[in-house]
Amino acid sequence: MEVFLKLTMRQRANHDFRKLMNQWHALETAGIPLEPLEDRVGVDARSSGSGLTIRRGRDAWRSEIRELKHGRFAYILPIFIRRDHPGKTIIRDSWIEPPWLDTNVEWLEDPRDEGRHPAYYNFPGDTERFAREKVVNHRINCVLSRGNICEGLLLGVGLRPPEAFKNHQQIEITFGILDQWDCEPFAKLQMRMNRLPTRAKQINRSARGAMV
Repeated sequence: MEVFLKLTMRQRANHDFRKLMNQWHALETAGIPLEPLEDRVGVDARSSGSGLTIRRGRDAWRSEIRELKHGRFAYILPIFIRRDHPGKTIIRDSWIEPPWLDTNVEWLEDPRDEGRHPAYYNFPGDTERFAREKVVNHRINCVLSRGNICEGLLLGVGLRPPEAFKNHQQIEITFGILDQWDCEPFAKLQMRMNRLPTRAKQINRSARGAMV
């Protein structure tokens, strides 16, 4: 009975903290400044995920949201995650949230799972290849102990952003993870919008029309 009560209290605490994290996220999204995560009332290093540093990785110049020829958009995000405090963080999932409604940003699959050799990542219909050892898609779900890092390019594909987001504009996205406590530590990161030239898009549409 005592063990059951302890488990119930722990589950409730985890649920309450996740709710609190989501409320903080909503406030920050609305532009309301908050204290650093580690200074907020109710934060517990064991359950909150506050022992993490999440920021852009070394190749910050690579951070972009790039239009692909078939109309979808590639996300190239250099990411750096480090466990700073004692204990461990188990990353179970990760996600990107742009400032427009797109719940369909999907990470590229590991090319080794598809039997490709040599194993390079690439976007659909795009010629650029990314060496597997520089990409974190296949190793983002990991266990980080104090001092451990996960660093590299995170590659995803999403829907077309609204035209209000212009070419070369700096876009603030939210990158977050889901840890073993069902908490979602996150960071606000900058990505550059790179749309195809208008002429290239017109030619692409004309080519598709000619094939019909």
